[in-house]
Amino acid sequence: MLSLVLRRVLAVVPALLGLALAAAVVAALAGPGWTQALGATLAALPATLALVVPALVLGTGVGALLGVLGGAGALLGGVGPAIPGFLLAAIFAATLAKAPVLLGLAALALPATAQAATLAGRARAGAEDTVLLAARGRGMDGSALLWRLTLPLGLSAAMGGLRSAVAGTVTAAVAVESLFGTGFSGAGRLFVEAARAGDTGMAVAALAGLCGLAVLLAALGGALHGRIDPRARMA
Repeated sequence: MLSLVLRRVLAVVPALLGLALAAAVVAALAGPGWTQALGATLAALPATLALVVPALVLGTGVGALLGVLGGAGALLGGVGPAIPGFLLAAIFAATLAKAPVLLGLAALALPATAQAATLAGRARAGAEDTVLLAARGRGMDGSALLWRLTLPLGLSAAMGGLRSAVAGTVTAAVAVESLFGTGFSGAGRLFVEAARAGDTGMAVAALAGLCGLAVLLAALGGALHGRIDPRARMA
């Protein structure tokens, strides 16, 4: 148990070192104004976090459920790579003017849903003749099999692939914050506005904050991956 906790703690160390390196780069590029750049980035990150985390949670949960159920999940997983979040954000911003918050959340959540559905479907197919067959032999079926074994398997698989989902969602959040107006004023919008203004220090600080957010969320997903997997409890 202690070794498992230690491994999870050590998994976050590279992320923290990366953030420290990013802060050093920002300080070098921004010069005397580096504290202001970092302060503005830290103030903007909660807005981006409030946009990214619900989209990831919703997308991963719904996608995993659809994936283990099959049918629509398989279809969604098939078209997922063709609908990146930044493209959806551009389409929604250009064609639909109402409910920008819901549209922004949908643009971020749909690709994450598609990826989770793909990974969960594969996990279920791989466990069909092993773990699931053994559970049915012990008399587990129906909703008990779904909620206690099949869905956790799908969620674990989706968490294992969360790194790419996080990267795509954070990238799409930059597009959402830029395209949907002042309702979204996070680190993504700060990065775009600083880049347009030629403020290198502020742009690098915002980019470093976004990268750090992505790394930390990916590390969290990796830690949850093994904890959710029901096979670890059965071993």
